[in-house]
Amino acid sequence: MVSVSTVNSNASLKHILKTEREMLSAMERISSGKRINNAGDDAAGAAISDRMMATVRALDMSIRNAMDVLSMSQVAESAINEHSQALQRIRELSIQAATDILNAEQRIYLQTEANQLLEEMDRVARDTTFNEIAVLDGTFADRRFQIGSHEREKAVISVANLRIDQLGAYQSSTDLQDAGTANNLAAEGKLGTDATNAASLVQAGDNLTITGLVGQAEVDVAAGNSAKEIVNLVNAKFDSTGVSATATTTVKLQGLTSDAAGSHVVGFKLYGKNTTAQTISATITLGAAVGAADLTGLRDSFNAYTANTGIRATLSADASNIILVQDEGEDIVLEEVDFAGVANANTKLQMTAMSPDQNTSTTTVRDVLDASQANDSIRYGGIIQFHSSQTFTVEGNGGGGLYEASPGVATLNKVGTIDIRTVSGAVDALKVIDRALDRIHMERAKFGAIMSRMNVVIDNLTNVSANQKTSMARITDANFALESAKLSKSQILQQSAMNMISQASRTMQNVLILFN
Repeated sequence: MVSVSTVNSNASLKHILKTEREMLSAMERISSGKRINNAGDDAAGAAISDRMMATVRALDMSIRNAMDVLSMSQVAESAINEHSQALQRIRELSIQAATDILNAEQRIYLQTEANQLLEEMDRVARDTTFNEIAVLDGTFADRRFQIGSHEREKAVISVANLRIDQLGAYQSSTDLQDAGTANNLAAEGKLGTDATNAASLVQAGDNLTITGLVGQAEVDVAAGNSAKEIVNLVNAKFDSTGVSATATTTVKLQGLTSDAAGSHVVGFKLYGKNTTAQTISATITLGAAVGAADLTGLRDSFNAYTANTGIRATLSADASNIILVQDEGEDIVLEEVDFAGVANANTKLQMTAMSPDQNTSTTTVRDVLDASQANDSIRYGGIIQFHSSQTFTVEGNGGGGLYEASPGVATLNKVGTIDIRTVSGAVDALKVIDRALDRIHMERAKFGAIMSRMNVVIDNLTNVSANQKTSMARITDANFALESAKLSKSQILQQSAMNMISQASRTMQNVLILFN
């Protein structure tokens, strides 16, 4: 038989165990601050909170990654700024060297400074690193940066090679010398009996297809277009291609006679940017060889009307030849050349097309004869130069008035090869530097965009991480008010249960009194 006191004691003991378990749970939650201290507390909540913790830790590390990218961008952008400053100074030196007030020795001084600046630019591009990783030497390509908690959340960054042998102007030009189709190029010169007969060799089919950084565009060339007119058409498409163009018409003029050596009066009509003929007349000295000529008077006559024609004449040191330059790319036309007192083909002008830098000339020499002969007039078209800071291609009509063969991909005129020891070199340097600056500006803009993006990434990830932590806290954190109330309740119930067990023991003591 089980006594009433035993039953009461067991009931009290059961409640003591239950309240003790609740009290221990409340104490653990209060001491740890966590509602879930093991999976038994909340199996689903534990799994959810663990996944959320993985996300939070990934977000916090992604914030660090984004900050590293921001720091790397700041370092690289500062180095690129030094590139810009150096190029600006070299451009200043080129402007200074492009004036004839300096002599050759003084230009060497300018070239010396330019060389030092170029060497420093190359060193900066080579040695600029972040965490021992080179940034500006072309090896920083397709670098991946994790900026999120999932594998797809990334930023891929590439930086161009800014070494001086990879920086400059990508250039392409129309042809100067025919290689297969004879007498087809406008730049080689066209002889005739007058300006109309010596018509431009540019054809209606000489259209251009230009593919550049921005995109592709067609340039429709009309028959007889001058180089300047074609340049205007190309530049009008700049926003579609990212390729610009300039043009220059450069011709060497010489003279000789095989039967009337000495002084000659020569006259002709001259066309450049003018549409109305400009009469030119001068007294020159001719000999049996071109080297015996003295063209000083003719040089002066050309330059007297430069404002009207746009044609500038430069006399060689020995006065035997003149370089004619129309720097807008207008056709240079000499019409009806007339040597006073000459009625045969033995006294003539010899003309040769040259490249804009005057370093290359065609092997085709045109003989412009006296007005008593058939070929007393000549027209020269200009050379068109295409420029861009990025690689591009030009497709043209091979065998036409502009190209002997379609040129294809442009070549890089490197900033490291800048030579300002001559006027023409200094002028060419300006084109190269301007395109190099465009490239620098593009890379700076790229880093500026990266920095702007990383600031947004950091702000966004910080916000997402904070919200994730708040959500996780709602699942895992203990409710101190609730747990404190549970602890107090458990302690009270435990004390009550203990008192009840003690009371049950006293009841048994009362039974023993009956035996006495």
